[in-house]
Amino acid sequence: MELLITTETPHDFGDSLVGGDGTAAYGQYENWDSENYSRVHEFELILELTSRYDGMANSCEDGNSEDGCADIPEECYRSATGECHDWRVGHGLTDTDAAVALARTLQLMRDQDGDGIVDHPEYNVWDAYDIYQEMMGTATIPVNTDRVKHAWKGDWNHFNNGANGAVYYTEDSHYVFIPNGTERLEATLAASEFELETAQAGQLQLSIDLGEDGSNDGQGQGIRIADTWYYDLDVDSSHWGKWAHFDVTGQAITLFGVIEDPEFFESRIPYTVDVLLTLDLSQPVDIAFEQRPDFYSDLDPAPPSEVYDSNNDGKLTFTRLVYARAALWLVPKDMGGKKKRRILSSLRGYSQNTHSPKSFLSLILVVALLDWIPSKSQKSGNNVKKEYDDDV
Repeated sequence: MELLITTETPHDFGDSLVGGDGTAAYGQYENWDSENYSRVHEFELILELTSRYDGMANSCEDGNSEDGCADIPEECYRSATGECHDWRVGHGLTDTDAAVALARTLQLMRDQDGDGIVDHPEYNVWDAYDIYQEMMGTATIPVNTDRVKHAWKGDWNHFNNGANGAVYYTEDSHYVFIPNGTERLEATLAASEFELETAQAGQLQLSIDLGEDGSNDGQGQGIRIADTWYYDLDVDSSHWGKWAHFDVTGQAITLFGVIEDPEFFESRIPYTVDVLLTLDLSQPVDIAFEQRPDFYSDLDPAPPSEVYDSNNDGKLTFTRLVYARAALWLVPKDMGGKKKRRILSSLRGYSQNTHSPKSFLSLILVVALLDWIPSKSQKSGNNVKKEYDDDV
């Protein structure tokens, strides 16, 4: 899943990852690299390291006639992530799948026994970044059903600009992938159209375009029961492997809003859409598709239909991203002898307060064993594989 939000930092001097000559940060503070106020949280670094930067180079937004774009440099600044930092769009678009994988990798490196306690604080985000992609893979998962589902929530809004009479509506488009073998689409739209406090009343309907050809295949097909619209559509093979486009349309009025603020008061109707697809499993079906960058979420298995035949168990599969923890190889981090020096320093203090030669010799033997065990491990190969179950 890709969450399309920018990791923009609105004040340039507040982002320690920004680099390059001429940035506002370095122009104002000579000690920018060494001060604590120039730090960012690990979470922000994870988002920026895993963001998508396709098409994110310095550019002027289309349609903005009031901005001459004279202040955009020809070459973008390169941050500590190695990517282009455009001050207008921040550090790219967040890739949720990659960000979760990086965060989970760092967690496994720090808490290797899974008890919730950080045992290895020496690992940082950069250490996890070197290996986190090994954790991301794909798997084919069989399910025993002939149905898949998809649901989302939204708010239908109506804005009235009294100055020029223009009326604005929110974008309520949403997309559902139609897998091979789909023969039936059921959809419900439940909306809270009436609201007593503001005397709001409205009427919404669901528009369904099965093949994204511009036609409303749900027009005249809906049945209303109480505050819910129910749609039941046949799906033929011409729609397989395509996206069905859903939209919420309608009208609303808010009487008390006109009295209080006729220019900016809005009608707001919360709604929920549920979609259920039934598949023909006479042939095996694998659900795998390239994800859209916006306005959708993934399909999930649903309880089987009344006519489901158990002989079709396993014929429906999902091929999707998984987090394979067993694929990680955790390499002990070289701390430059700091740990050994701390032990020897403690021993020196102990020897000054201990008058027993036997006790001191015993401690020397312990130190020798601690030094021998890592050396033995390095000779036999310094990679230790950590086994975990897969995360789906």
